[in-house]
Amino acid sequence: MRFRACSLLILTLLTVSLPAQASEWYPIDTGRFWVYSSPDGGSYSATVETPELFAGSLVQPLRWDSGTRECLSQDEAGRVFHHGLTGAPDGSYEVFDPPFLRMESELTLGHEWEAIFDDVHYSADGVEVRRQQARITYRVINVGPVDVPAGTFQAAEVLITPEWETLPFYAFRDWYAEGVGWIRRTDESGTSDLFELEAYGPVDVPTEATTWGAIKSLYKD
Repeated sequence: MRFRACSLLILTLLTVSLPAQASEWYPIDTGRFWVYSSPDGGSYSATVETPELFAGSLVQPLRWDSGTRECLSQDEAGRVFHHGLTGAPDGSYEVFDPPFLRMESELTLGHEWEAIFDDVHYSADGVEVRRQQARITYRVINVGPVDVPAGTFQAAEVLITPEWETLPFYAFRDWYAEGVGWIRRTDESGTSDLFELEAYGPVDVPTEATTWGAIKSLYKD
């Protein structure tokens, strides 16, 4: 009986949709896509797929052409959280415990935030393989126009400093434009471009997102 109820709940989660308000700085509504270039001539694309369940949460997968999928979600305030990574050839995956705050709802000059979480690696059959603590700090260091191949945007420049227990320390700068998302990345000094936005697309289908609120509403008296 419990199995049947659980199966019904999962089916409902995957089929019930409600209109969603997209994050202004990191929109993750279904159907969005971005294409980036690098100085070495490389091209990289990412597409937001339909919602699904990951590690017990409803997420919006961002799939890169390499196969890597970032499992994201957003709250009612428009903040974006990162739950983990899938898409490894061997079926292994990573869970960020707890999901960390990837993007704030407002990027004003001088705003800072910090994320501290465990990066947990699992084998394809769900066995924990490795766990390490991670810390990422974000600071908005500039707001103004920036030119990339896709156009000129009014953007927020964010200095991002990730620290993993077993990885070398490094930092970089990301630029985000309202309504578009991530448009540029440079090294820590801001002098060497790493990625630039070449093209991007709006949603071609109605914006939908599966939410726990939608599920709960089905069981109201």
